[in-house]
Amino acid sequence: MAIIKLFLKAINAVTGGVNTTTTVTVTPSVNRYTATVVIGNIGGGTTTIPAPSFNNDGGTAVPVGGLVVPTSSGYYNLFVNGTLQRGGLSTLTASNLVINTALVIGVTVVVEVINFTTASTSTSTNNISVSTTISY
Repeated sequence: MAIIKLFLKAINAVTGGVNTTTTVTVTPSVNRYTATVVIGNIGGGTTTIPAPSFNNDGGTAVPVGGLVVPTSSGYYNLFVNGTLQRGGLSTLTASNLVINTALVIGVTVVVEVINFTTASTSTSTNNISVSTTISY
């Protein structure tokens, strides 16, 4: 006895798509510090200003190791007597600011540190439909 095989043809149609909405929030964080250069800051052709020599925006002295440094998404600006200095002429750590030149006693130094944090959320809506037609 022969086996009878059923042959069916199926055709699928996929329509629609996926809609995705993404919201990105970038939040800046700004810290500013002010100091006046004194004789003890100058030596060997550089100027080193320790963290406790700086005051923050609130007028409070910065503790040892308390300077905020830029994160990988941040940067800092250095102003000497109100003039923005070129990048690469100084090094900022949590402990001190080192300027690669000897400044004059009494000069005002302002450091502005800008860091950014980001957050993002995505929402996807599935608008896909599949219809299948089976024939023989």
